[in-house]
Amino acid sequence: MRFRFPRSRPALALAAAVGVLALGGPTAPAALAETVQPPPLVPVNVPGGQLTPNGSYEQTGGCMQPNTGNSVIEEKPWSQRALGFEQAQDQGLTGQGQTVAVIDTGVNPHPRLSVEDGGSSVPDGHGARFDCDGHGTIVAGIIAAHPDPNTGFVGVAPDAKILSIRQSSGLYENKAEKRTLGDTETMARAIQYAVDSGASVINISQSSCQSLAQAMHFDSGNNMLYQAVVNAYNKGVVVVVAAGNTTGSCQKNAPGSPTTAVLPAWFDNYVITVASVNQQGAPSAFTVPGPWVDVAAPGENLISLDPGNGGTGLASQISEGQSGQLGPIQGTSFAAPYVSGLAALMKEQAQREGRSADARSIIDRIEKTAMHPGGNDGRNDIVGYGMIDPMAALNDVIPPSHQMKPRRLDADALQARDFPALVVAIGGAGAGIAAIVFTAFLVNAVRNVRARAAGRKD
Repeated sequence: MRFRFPRSRPALALAAAVGVLALGGPTAPAALAETVQPPPLVPVNVPGGQLTPNGSYEQTGGCMQPNTGNSVIEEKPWSQRALGFEQAQDQGLTGQGQTVAVIDTGVNPHPRLSVEDGGSSVPDGHGARFDCDGHGTIVAGIIAAHPDPNTGFVGVAPDAKILSIRQSSGLYENKAEKRTLGDTETMARAIQYAVDSGASVINISQSSCQSLAQAMHFDSGNNMLYQAVVNAYNKGVVVVVAAGNTTGSCQKNAPGSPTTAVLPAWFDNYVITVASVNQQGAPSAFTVPGPWVDVAAPGENLISLDPGNGGTGLASQISEGQSGQLGPIQGTSFAAPYVSGLAALMKEQAQREGRSADARSIIDRIEKTAMHPGGNDGRNDIVGYGMIDPMAALNDVIPPSHQMKPRRLDADALQARDFPALVVAIGGAGAGIAAIVFTAFLVNAVRNVRARAAGRKD
């Protein structure tokens, strides 16, 4: 059963931290979740594509600077090799004709990226093709970067167009309210604008973490976000969201018994939520579990485009927080764009084949073809249905766990000889024969001894 969204309360401010964006009570009883009806759809209008911040904000830190050296080893990223999405590109699926909206901190211009300005709520006079934080640029690079000839790095859907909508920043603060720029209302407006602009996929690598007490009540910000997500879903747009990182108000939930709700992931019927795994395939320590988690993707030690304004190369490290200390590119923020890129490829494939590809069919296929973990129904609250398998999703290959039926072993099933096993078997047989011969020899010798002894007595 998918987790159904109960009515929720106002969002906490979305706090953006460069590098790892950490934006952001027990599960609602099933009966309550099933019976609560969503409120009427609230029209969301974004005049002229411009977003209006709620309150007055001032810049509190300097913008991300481009890389001055080469921090990237000249080889394909592990995430790219693990997912194998280049096979789809070899078959001609590159995201052509797809628009992926990146609702984030903006996207800096880069020679290996096609970006369109979708408006900004950041009060600095720049548009959405400017990323002071660097976060949105990394996300966009994972989705749609053109190939890098030196390393082989390439985005999942390199011919997709990025629609940048700059709706948050960790470097702008409302000092009176002590919050950074971006909340559920500006996110809702950004989603609505992306839908109206023709986006086929929306990537939201930001989260608002709330207690269940807050999330169980409905207020304007969460109401607008919910309605915007539902509207996108109903219009066939795939909304991909990050599961959230354990920092600030985002606390790690116990599997099966969450105490923190993560929005927009909370609206599980209408989005696909992405957790993070490391190079060994294990869940990342920072990924936030929850019944809304659907799948996982690589989220540690990643490579993407240089996020600095004016950058032209790649980066494997970025500065974090106010101190500017370098750290690896990691977070559920950067796992989500792998799924967004895959959704764009699936949309392109469906159009080529002349079939419809609504949001539900794409989400279901990505989930069913993922590399399932152990547990009930092949999922758990930490990684959902497991790490995505792009080629399985594109070819609709369902893992064996979905078709576990007893079947007869064909006569030609064992084609290759297992020589070590044969050696062990033959060796065991030889030892058995030797034991029998030796035993017979002993018995015969004993008999002869007894016979000679009997002859002397006679």
